[in-house]
Amino acid sequence: MARRPAVQRLVVGAALTAGAGAALGLGLRGLGRRVQNASDSELDPLLAPATGVSHHHLTTDDGATIHVAEAGAGPPVVLLHGVTLQWSIWNPLFHLLAPQHRVVAWDMRGHGASTHGSRDLTLGAVADDLALILGRLDIHDAVIVGHSMGGMALARFCTDHHRMLHHRCLGLVFLATSAAPVALSTVTGGGAGLIELVNRAVTAGMESPRWSYQWSDNATSALLVRLSFGRHASGAAIEQVRAMLAEVDPRTTASAGRAIALHDVRDDLGHVDVPALVVVGSADLLTPPAHAKGVAAAIPGAQLHVLDGVGHQVMQEAPTRLATLITSVGT
Repeated sequence: MARRPAVQRLVVGAALTAGAGAALGLGLRGLGRRVQNASDSELDPLLAPATGVSHHHLTTDDGATIHVAEAGAGPPVVLLHGVTLQWSIWNPLFHLLAPQHRVVAWDMRGHGASTHGSRDLTLGAVADDLALILGRLDIHDAVIVGHSMGGMALARFCTDHHRMLHHRCLGLVFLATSAAPVALSTVTGGGAGLIELVNRAVTAGMESPRWSYQWSDNATSALLVRLSFGRHASGAAIEQVRAMLAEVDPRTTASAGRAIALHDVRDDLGHVDVPALVVVGSADLLTPPAHAKGVAAAIPGAQLHVLDGVGHQVMQEAPTRLATLITSVGT
C-alpha cells in the first residue's frame, strides 16, 4: 500500500508528459499551417510559371540528358540552381529579366528532367555541363549566376574552363554559396547549433539515402523548409522548395553531399578575370555570410553584397534586388 502514491505519481507524470507532447505537436502543426498559408502580394505573382519559355534537351558525352529552359532576347543571363532544386526555382528572375534579357536556366544533372549519365553528380560534371550549354546554345557575354551548389560548380567552371570563362562570360554572381566545404568552422556563437540542425534537416539523405526524409506535403515539412528562408517567407515559395525536395532521388543528394564535402576552391579563384559579385542574405543559415566573405576574398576585385533579413532562397525572397544586382555586373 505504501507504494501506491509513488506509482500514482509516475502515472500522473507520464500523463502530463504525454499531454505536453501532444500539446507541443498540436502547436507545431498549427505553426506549420500558418507557414503554409502565409502569402505575399508582391512576391507570389513572381513565383508563377514563366511564360514564353522554350526547352532544349542536350546530350552529354557520358550519356546524360540536360534539360535547359530559356526565354527572352538580349544580353544573356545564365542561372544555375542549388542541390535538390530545379530550373523553375528561377521563375521570378524569368519574369523580371526576360523582357530585356535572354534568360537561360537548366535542371542540374539528376534533377528535374535531367538525367545522370555515367558520371556521378560532381562539381566537375556540372561545370562541364555549363560549358556544354554555353557552347551548344552559342551564348556569349553572359552573366552567370550560381546558387548554393550551383555556385560551387560555377567556381569549378572558372578553374576547369578558364578560356571559355574569358571568352563567353561578361561577369559572375556567386549567390548564397561557399568556396570551401559547408561546415561550422567559420561559424561561432550560439547560432552554430541551429545552423547544424538546419543543415541536417534540409540536406537529409546526403550521407545516408536509406534514412532520407520524404518531404511529404504536411506542416512538419513546411516548418523544416521554412528554416532555409529569412525574415519573410511565402507559403507558395516554401511549397515550391518542398515539392522539389520530395522529387529528387536520395541517391542524387548523396552524390551531391560527397561533392560538397570535397569542395575547396579558395586557392583556385585568383585567376578569375571577369567582374564578380558575391551575394548572400544576412539570415542565411545554410551558407552564412562568413562563407560569402570567403568567396569574395578569393576573387580579385569581387564585390560583396549582404541582403538584410534574407535567407538562403534569395531568388524567391528578394528577386527584385537580385535582378538589379545581376544587371549591374559588367556595367
